[in-house]
Amino acid sequence: MKKNLFRPLMRVVPFVLLGIATLSCEETFDIKPETALDKDQTYQNVFDADAAVIGVYGKFMNLAEQYVVLNELRGDLLNVTENASANPDLIQINNHSVDATNKYADPRPFYEVIINCNDVLANFDKMVQENKMEQAEYAQRYSDVGALRSWVYYQLGIHFGRVPYVTDPLATVEDLKDQSKFPVLELDQLLDELIGFTEALPYMQPYPQSASLMATTDGYNTQKFFINKHLLLGDLHLWKGNYTQAATHYKAVMETGTTDSNLDNYYGQYRVAWGYPFSHEDGFTGSQSRNWNFEFIWDLPFNKNFNPKNPFVDLFSNNVGAYLLKPSESIIDKWNAETRLDNTPIDPRFYAAVEYIAGKPVVQKYLENINPLLPREAPGNWFLARASLVHLRFAEAANRDGKHKVAYALLNDGIRATYDPTWNPITRPSLSINKDVTDIQRTLDAAPYDFDGRQGDFPNYRGPWYRNTGIRGRIGVRTNQIDSTAYYDLSIRSAPVLTDQNGLVTHIEDKIIEEAALELAFEGNRWPDLLRIAIRRNDPAFLADRVYEKLQKAGNPQASAVRSKLMNKENWFLPFRWE
Repeated sequence: MKKNLFRPLMRVVPFVLLGIATLSCEETFDIKPETALDKDQTYQNVFDADAAVIGVYGKFMNLAEQYVVLNELRGDLLNVTENASANPDLIQINNHSVDATNKYADPRPFYEVIINCNDVLANFDKMVQENKMEQAEYAQRYSDVGALRSWVYYQLGIHFGRVPYVTDPLATVEDLKDQSKFPVLELDQLLDELIGFTEALPYMQPYPQSASLMATTDGYNTQKFFINKHLLLGDLHLWKGNYTQAATHYKAVMETGTTDSNLDNYYGQYRVAWGYPFSHEDGFTGSQSRNWNFEFIWDLPFNKNFNPKNPFVDLFSNNVGAYLLKPSESIIDKWNAETRLDNTPIDPRFYAAVEYIAGKPVVQKYLENINPLLPREAPGNWFLARASLVHLRFAEAANRDGKHKVAYALLNDGIRATYDPTWNPITRPSLSINKDVTDIQRTLDAAPYDFDGRQGDFPNYRGPWYRNTGIRGRIGVRTNQIDSTAYYDLSIRSAPVLTDQNGLVTHIEDKIIEEAALELAFEGNRWPDLLRIAIRRNDPAFLADRVYEKLQKAGNPQASAVRSKLMNKENWFLPFRWE
């Protein structure tokens, strides 16, 4: 295999993802190694189609830095360091005072990916019409690239609020200077378009292991490289308020292992299960261990031999990088306020996310594989989706759909414990298996809220969710004390804070969003979480207060001004400027 291969697109760009040029059998990417290929030489067979897919993902990886900066620094979990004084773009993002020259607020990198996707999709249509690709091969690849395009548009909508929607395969990035050529959609309209397009894609599942894109190269299996379409649709429906549809798609992700004959996968994969701790040591190293495989859904690795290079070293490292961004005092305080089951302080997820180096707090999630002697050869990963993210999003949808006990179970101690009448979330007694569990330890609800967590020996039975421990149960921190007696049987007894149904919904939702901060800090979810809830509740303070707290704790003199600015919804979105 030659490593200097290039993606066969109409507008050819370097092939850059990980070195997947060595991805599969020699035939897969055995194309000419010139710096460019004539269009007539491309899109001739499924291996050319594979090269096109990989090329799109190579281009997509250029968004990693922009994605993390926009989705975390705009929120309350990430802050600038003193070193960022030389980087006004980051300070602008942090202070919500973006001008036209800010590189992180540039929509063009997103549209470069979109234009490439449009080109590939059009050529896939042509290939299948000319019998150069079988229908099943077409369905898998077209759906993958189409879903990736929807994801990129979804990010644009979150940050800019109102964006041109371009599907024309002949359009170039420069064409967007004249926005009159394309429909400009508000976020809510954009969500409708994306849902309609993505729901209609012909193939919803991950690539089958038999697909030519599935292989192991340089120690990485490619299964996790590609977008999960059910997860994307879950997010789109969640933003639209289609809670049953969102939960249905999330449930499809959570039950990925149910078709696996390997019982370890059947009971463990994506179920936040006991026996599969997600630890600092093997969590964010990118090494594809068993525990990593049961947690990560979408994870793209960087490689020293290929562009783009790992952008997170300069952003976060204070010994081999520029150390421009750091954990906020707000999130550190949140972790410090947690108590473990053994009554010791500090949420252990703090140690999975942060390390003090030379007395300074460092975002360590992205730096586990860095060799200080060879910092410019840094490997690393862009962590896009984990099982815990899907569980929290499912819980959010379930709570809004009136399924509060299911939401509570996934957030706290899991299905089996929560639906066992002997369980007490305060004392947390051990659950004996020497009993008949026929009518307990399961939700007895209709799909997608039907969970079976039964584990009993009289008769012997193991439900597919019996290993589920809940987000907080897995990490070993105390159950959320909203009103434990009310949640014990969830007849929803009256309590000062839970006097009505709406109060219950918002209170559980608050706990879910704060749990997402503890669990998913710095992974690119915080701004969307705050924005989604603020829009849903029509409550600017939900977002503004958290950003204010971050800035105020950091001694930022702009804290009050930023809060006032964010109380106006128009200021939640970046200006869409092309020049």
